[in-house]
Amino acid sequence: MKVVVTGAHGLLGSALCPELGRRWDVVPLGRRDCDVASADGVLRTLEACRPNVVVHLAAYTNVDGCELEPARAALVNAKGTDNVAIACQRLDLRLVYLSTDYVFEGRQATPYREDDPARPLSVYGKSKLAGEWFCRTRCTNLLVVRSAWLFGPGGRNFVSTIVDKADKGEPLSVVDDQCGSPTYTVDLARVLAGLIERGDTGIVHAVNSGQATWYDVAVEALRLRGVGVKVSRIKSSELGRPAARPAYSVLDASRLGRLGPMRDWREALADFLSGAPS
Repeated sequence: MKVVVTGAHGLLGSALCPELGRRWDVVPLGRRDCDVASADGVLRTLEACRPNVVVHLAAYTNVDGCELEPARAALVNAKGTDNVAIACQRLDLRLVYLSTDYVFEGRQATPYREDDPARPLSVYGKSKLAGEWFCRTRCTNLLVVRSAWLFGPGGRNFVSTIVDKADKGEPLSVVDDQCGSPTYTVDLARVLAGLIERGDTGIVHAVNSGQATWYDVAVEALRLRGVGVKVSRIKSSELGRPAARPAYSVLDASRLGRLGPMRDWREALADFLSGAPS
């Protein structure tokens, strides 16, 4: 089987491509290889590759950037996904689309299930939900995987940023009023490979077990690193960021079945920070 991965050089793509490569022929596509904003370009690229499966990771993921550049968010996350979905349907390819916990508004008190109403607060969340809609309306052979709060090797992420600042002795102030599902890209890559192999369709949530605030993640990361820098709690409103975040976006991943549950996020974080091989 041949699998194309868009956004292959991003945080998740850098973990997913090697994992998929253990089982199948993988074609990693970066922005220069495939501009998802070009419908003709996407179709030509997929026609040339002739894969069986397309894993669509390419996205504009800067949440505040999306708020400031809504047209770019719509072009990449919504229209770009539409282009990929149309091409997959035309070429009879299976599509796997990565979505986000930010499609939820965060007012719930229990983990969000796949069929809970999606009411995003931000431009980013709305553009990703639009991507889900395009996938569902354009492509019949589809799996949507929602994940959240990714950390791992191969790209910038919250954990790496916090550790770098602490290593430099910089003071740390981290929000404690957003609660989500921290997820290790290496673990997510393994689950994605399993979902592809199993042939799942529909919508599936895939996150590490447990829940945490960003403050919790920061404190645990510094504890594991043995760094004694003080972390101050702050509220999201104190940051003055352009985009609103859901206060509670923990995902219920029970639909994974035998592929889950994924291990606790603290165990995964310890592996990441120790440099344990993937």
